Amino acid sequence: MVSNQLQAAAVEVDITPPVGTPMEGYAARKGVSQGIHDPLLGQLLLLQAGDKRLVLISLDLLGVSLDFTQQVRRGIHQTVGAPPEGTLIACSHTHAGAAGFLPPHPGISLPQDAELQQMTARKLIGAAIWAEQCLQPARLGIGRGTVAGIALNRNDPEKGLVDNELVLLSVEDMRGNPLAVVMNHGCHPTVLGYDNLFFSADYPGAARMTLRRIYPETTFLFTNGASGDVSTRFTRREQTYREVDRMGRLLAGEVLKVMQAIKTQPDAELDAKTAEVDLRFRSFPPVEVARQEKERLQAELEAMKAAGAAHGEIRRAITRLEGATGQLLMAQELAGRTSNRSQMQALIVNELGMIGVPGEPFTRTVLDIKAGSPKAATMVISYANDYQGYFPDATSIQEGSYEALISPYPGQVAENLAETALNLLSHE
Repeated sequence: MVSNQLQAAAVEVDITPPVGTPMEGYAARKGVSQGIHDPLLGQLLLLQAGDKRLVLISLDLLGVSLDFTQQVRRGIHQTVGAPPEGTLIACSHTHAGAAGFLPPHPGISLPQDAELQQMTARKLIGAAIWAEQCLQPARLGIGRGTVAGIALNRNDPEKGLVDNELVLLSVEDMRGNPLAVVMNHGCHPTVLGYDNLFFSADYPGAARMTLRRIYPETTFLFTNGASGDVSTRFTRREQTYREVDRMGRLLAGEVLKVMQAIKTQPDAELDAKTAEVDLRFRSFPPVEVARQEKERLQAELEAMKAAGAAHGEIRRAITRLEGATGQLLMAQELAGRTSNRSQMQALIVNELGMIGVPGEPFTRTVLDIKAGSPKAATMVISYANDYQGYFPDATSIQEGSYEALISPYPGQVAENLAETALNLLSHE
């Protein structure tokens, strides 16, 4: 009989590229990186029970391509034996990270950086080798809490949906000392704006640093959740590093609270599976019609500025214009194409289900997955393994939000992703 005694190890490596490397996240950003405020990290958690191994990797990047993920999976499989379907790469989606990892997508103008990708992949494969040498008997547990003051719906902060749930996976050594904590909470890490030219992990990195002051030997891995229509737009007080630290403390405080209540156990049931997904495009307006809509919204914005409209109204008008600009790009760049293909993934750890989504799911989708999940707790991990843009729901399509306009997909994409997620979680 194969023992289900958990073995675990967690390590982290610095993936900050040289200063001067372009940064990802804002079309309005001018120039390349000018410095490093805080390092960009790659963190790896290796779990083993019986003959099963799972690897969860958290990266301080906006996103990666499936090709990059497959490269890392192959290397980890060859060196430590974890199956490709058992390795999940979760990006935090910081807008102060390095460019060069995203696949081609409308509106993404910066090219892939093959040299940087190869260097980062080698670091992550090396981290897996390192982690294997550090495996030790461990215990794990699941906790849930609520984070306030960071995330709000960025189109309707008063009535719009937001998922404030925090889900933790805590891994301890046999003496009760935390080895690793996986955090899952949904929000765009956009405290820092387009004028920032220093690399930073934004508020998730600040939360990590706060937690490490209390638990210096623990690896804290951040994974994003319901983020497509959620950001710090209406909660941040300013776009400064001081505000990054404040929001980091808000997240860290709830993590600390939940950690204290988690009960752990030494036995673990591990599983992993993937499913291919066909992301079909919606119909786009003719290029000329899309261009006219962009011009109309540009004129509307200028009129609002001249009339002295409130900051919030102007900000929403700006995002509508950005959305219309994206729609024009898609009408031009996706002509003749019908879909993108990508992958979803499930990692199962006892009664915790982790679902990897290859882009930006909206809150309604994440709440639907959690509500239908057969697991006691569910992490919906966005920006996982691939980046294929925003996945709007039917309501946001009807409202014509920025995220819906800049997405090449119809509202049906959200239903399809939720259905695939629940199938992955339900089939043993």
